[in-house]
Amino acid sequence: MAVINKNSVILKVTPCSMRPTTVERDEKNSAYFRFGSQRIDANASMTLTGAAGENVGGWILGFIQLKYIGTQRVHYRGATVHDGSRMHSWSNKILCRDTDDNSGEVWYDSIYAGGVIGPEGTNKLAADTVLPQDGSLEVRAHMFDGPYSLWPDALPNTLVPGIPYNYLHYVVIEKLFCTMLVARDPAGVFHMLKHFYWSVVWEQKFKRDAITGKVVVDQAIRLQQNVQRPPRNGNPIDPRFFGREYDLSLPISNAVSKSDARVVQARDWSQG
Repeated sequence: MAVINKNSVILKVTPCSMRPTTVERDEKNSAYFRFGSQRIDANASMTLTGAAGENVGGWILGFIQLKYIGTQRVHYRGATVHDGSRMHSWSNKILCRDTDDNSGEVWYDSIYAGGVIGPEGTNKLAADTVLPQDGSLEVRAHMFDGPYSLWPDALPNTLVPGIPYNYLHYVVIEKLFCTMLVARDPAGVFHMLKHFYWSVVWEQKFKRDAITGKVVVDQAIRLQQNVQRPPRNGNPIDPRFFGREYDLSLPISNAVSKSDARVVQARDWSQG
């Protein structure tokens, strides 16, 4: 049976721009602020070796991404203390599979649920793939990601008579990931090749413009994207998820992110 030449494994992680994480008006809906991050690209390859003409159909090279922390805390404040405030929060350490919605696979780009496949995504070799005359075959895979969140610039406060608007005042969002380069042989055995950690953080204050009354960005406290480089070999051996890297019972990240927030309103500024 063909094997992976471990010395051949390459994983390069690069940002696609030099912009940091950003906070700006959303282009499609100006009533929202977009908390965006620069895109990261992970390009990988491995070489299978064996006998010339050996069938290697069914081998897979791809990425598995776990989100192990996802926190959002968003505060709104009325024009005066008598207009109240409100706070929305998710604060969890729910381990999630970061994959396509409704995917029953471990891969970041699911093969059967609409993900990118082939060398530009999760690469599953066709059933008739054989090793060439020199007994070696390079297999490539790729993934990219650029997390973002959207929040409206104002929301009503139903506790205060007249239901005044509360305006975006302070936001902190943190998303932490571990991304793993993994091969799976035709027998279904996984081979953990490399991994890296990365995270995005937005911590931003807002204020209302004194002339227009519109919400504008104020002080940026933390606008960060951190990527571990170079990637590390093998399994991350992380107690937060060691042994669950291929666990299909883990919830999908998008579903967890879309779950209802804890919302607290107040008649004063205690939540803003």
